[in-house]
Amino acid sequence: MVNEKLFECKLVLPGKYYVQLTEEGKQLYDECPIGMEVTFPVELIDGITLADCIPAFVESVYLEFNPKYEITEETKVTCELYKLGKTDEVFNLLVTITYPESDKEFHELLIFSQIELTDDCFTFELMGDQTMFNMENY
Repeated sequence: MVNEKLFECKLVLPGKYYVQLTEEGKQLYDECPIGMEVTFPVELIDGITLADCIPAFVESVYLEFNPKYEITEETKVTCELYKLGKTDEVFNLLVTITYPESDKEFHELLIFSQIELTDDCFTFELMGDQTMFNMENY
């Protein structure tokens, strides 16, 4: 017997990340009280967890529509999810990008915070990226 559960993921982007998206990407998002959010339906089937779905979700609704990453059909993108410390409420996504004209790997670190988890919905927010660690910001 296959265990199946329909679930919703919601990614919230603060304004400074939303404005980076292409016009096409912005059309995916709706206004919410704390920024802009996009909803993604997830079907959790035997052995597939929310942690399996989050990287693909972020890649398809954020990374692919952000011109600074220059992602095309030929670009290889992998995403790995990591917990931050002992909490389940903050987590990192390590993005590795390999462009077709280069063998070099480029990395981005995205930091997310859980806003809400219910029986049928997981809402999380992009808190920052590598630019958070730029000393020019301080």
